[in-house]
Amino acid sequence: MFAVWALLLTAVIITGTADFSFEKIDYLNGKHLIVATADLNPYMYIYHDSNGTIDHADGIVHEMMLWLARKYNFTFHYVEPPDGYFGAFVNGSWNGMVAMAVRKEIDLIATQLTTTYARSKVIDFTTSFSKDPMSAVIPAPREDNFMSAIVKPFQPGVWALIIFSMFSGATVTWIFMKLIHKYMPEYYNGGISNLQFWENFMYYFGIISSQAGRTMPSVGPLGHATRMIAAGWCLTSVVFVYLYSGCLTSFITIPKLYPLIESLDDLSTSVDLELTILKNSVFESMILEAVSGTYKMLGDSLRNKPENRLPSDYLEPEIFLKKALTGRFAMVDQKSFLEYVLNKAYTISGKCEVTLMKQEIVTSLDSMAVQKHSQYLAQIDQGFQTMAALGLQNYWEKRFLKRPKCEGNLDTGIAKPRLTLANLFSAFLLLMGGMGISCFVFVIENIWFFYNKNGRKETNTTLLK
Repeated sequence: MFAVWALLLTAVIITGTADFSFEKIDYLNGKHLIVATADLNPYMYIYHDSNGTIDHADGIVHEMMLWLARKYNFTFHYVEPPDGYFGAFVNGSWNGMVAMAVRKEIDLIATQLTTTYARSKVIDFTTSFSKDPMSAVIPAPREDNFMSAIVKPFQPGVWALIIFSMFSGATVTWIFMKLIHKYMPEYYNGGISNLQFWENFMYYFGIISSQAGRTMPSVGPLGHATRMIAAGWCLTSVVFVYLYSGCLTSFITIPKLYPLIESLDDLSTSVDLELTILKNSVFESMILEAVSGTYKMLGDSLRNKPENRLPSDYLEPEIFLKKALTGRFAMVDQKSFLEYVLNKAYTISGKCEVTLMKQEIVTSLDSMAVQKHSQYLAQIDQGFQTMAALGLQNYWEKRFLKRPKCEGNLDTGIAKPRLTLANLFSAFLLLMGGMGISCFVFVIENIWFFYNKNGRKETNTTLLK
């Protein structure tokens, strides 16, 4: 017991007399940093003066830089990469802002820089401050073509079965009538016209088209077989007619908007859209390096059309949007940037001319970066953790990231109060087609009539002579 007390007393004496001092590491205090950045809305807005130099900036990343500068008492100025790229390993060397960090020309990369293994070998990433999926800007869904509205209620297979059922019903009743007329003529009183196949067919056609004037095929007291077939067809046609009328009403009164593509699989096989992507981007590397599957097909499309690999100029939203509005491209980039482009498009035109592909492609971790083994990394990471704890990053995201009006809330399922000529164009087109065929048949009949008339005249003249 005495030994234990002696050890405790010794510890108290040493603690009281010892002078422990901890050195506070603050490498950023009083420093001036050269910060590489790029205009990537809404994370970074770069504004230039008349000479083309950076005048001021705004955005989520810029707010983060201002907060870090105040907390750690340092100053900074922005520079842009001469080639405009973020950083990719091309032809054995790095380009863009990553290359500037490798050459120690800058102290920090402050933008929405995607974390990749290849980049991590030459630069150090800070704590991630966002998770941003990639998507694609595509032309807005197209409204259904009203020229085909009259055939839309049923699939082609249903139409084929309806036509087949009319021909088969007419064939069976026609055969029954011919047999009864041949073998039991004393019981047949259906008339000569009922022995014609097309007379039977027109009865079935008149029923399904709701046209009056045709009577049920009848062959006399022993014609119950034909009556049963006709009655069955009448009941079936009731179902067809009412279903068709209800579906046709919905097709011409409620707009149907169909996206050109919904996923990368759709894009890889699409004949309407071509993939376009920023050159030297992370996703471009992924698809160009793929050896199978959807990514390989997309990579082949870029190799076949290298002009669809866009230069860094397309980080400018106006240039990017102008390309997107040409209408034949699915333009892949990070979703936050694409949402900003969508909002800008709606502000300019007041309507949804472009939208986002439904599928999100890959989600990237976005960070800032410093030189390899930089002494500033620990302090910047500590600052990011403090921002997250204070809720500052969420506040800035709500301020700058706005859900676009043209994403996922297009005018679908809203009934139109009045029908326009466009809604009924297919019906009038059918009428014009019927009138055209009728006029053609009328001309042919008259030609045939006059030809036969002249032939009969010549025959009679010859006989008289």
